[in-house]
Amino acid sequence: MFFRHVEPEQAPLLASAVVTACAKDGWADPFQPEMLAAIFDHVLGYTIDFAEVPVVSIDEVRAALPSAQERIELIDLMVAMEILCNPIPLHLSDSVDSWAAGLGVVDDEIEVARALARGETARATADFIRHTYTATANAQNPDFERLLDQYGQKAINFTVEADPSLAARYQALENCEANTLGRVLWEFYTDRGFGFPGEIGAANLSLAHHDWGHVIYDYGTTGIGEVEAAAFRAMSSNFRGVGLQFFGDLMFYQSALLSSLVTGLHPRGELQVPNASCRIADAIRRGRVCTLDPYDPALDFFDHVNENLDTLRERWNVVPKRIGEDCTCRACNTAV
Repeated sequence: MFFRHVEPEQAPLLASAVVTACAKDGWADPFQPEMLAAIFDHVLGYTIDFAEVPVVSIDEVRAALPSAQERIELIDLMVAMEILCNPIPLHLSDSVDSWAAGLGVVDDEIEVARALARGETARATADFIRHTYTATANAQNPDFERLLDQYGQKAINFTVEADPSLAARYQALENCEANTLGRVLWEFYTDRGFGFPGEIGAANLSLAHHDWGHVIYDYGTTGIGEVEAAAFRAMSSNFRGVGLQFFGDLMFYQSALLSSLVTGLHPRGELQVPNASCRIADAIRRGRVCTLDPYDPALDFFDHVNENLDTLRERWNVVPKRIGEDCTCRACNTAV
């Protein structure tokens, strides 16, 4: 995921690279420069003046970024700009491909974006599912293939056969003390009218796993809340497919390039809410410094259900949000 291994002093070069690759013929979508500027401002403390960004060559960037991880993160940011468009312009996908080839980068995000650019939505959707945590979690269920054959794609994310013991485990979180992780998760489900995992039609374990993050990071379940949570996870986890999960949410809620298996096809531009780009960028900033990897195989959130949520946030360095009145970036505060 972008900017986990780069330093603020590299910001001018990285900005030049992304703008050169993605906007040499102008921006294809107005959300691209808005989100790009917010990410640089919130994460690296660098304000982009798009009128002053110099052109840079692939050779110059390759020489300045010897680390493979730095190059991957740069290409990931270019791909993020690409998938904000619907349709993806051919000149943009060709440009990102050229930069990826020139920097020696091959990753799953590029493959999904390329399938979408060719109009191969079914293939892109299959690739997306195959590389994300959902597939990894479902693969641990020895009964999953039968469920998939019997109930279809809804088995990927939802409880299709009742599991009373699992449902009881989640329902029992009501008994945790106020402001503990367990009690707040119970409130997360009940306040929204969601069923508990184990109840037919509710989230299965693979989908429920990410609900703990919503509670810990303090993000809602609207489109922007889902993208914020995904951005946070993408920066705090070492799981291989976590960046693609964030890209998937951008495609669900902003460009409508993909249809979510959970919520279906969303209208394009659903992220056009106040401070949206800064909220996403701030989630990236917060996730970048968090010490909790939500996809650590050794982690069981139930081990922490009786612990105070504020204490857990402090332990895992879940820093406060910084948007709107609390933010000093240009997009949030025009007086800057």
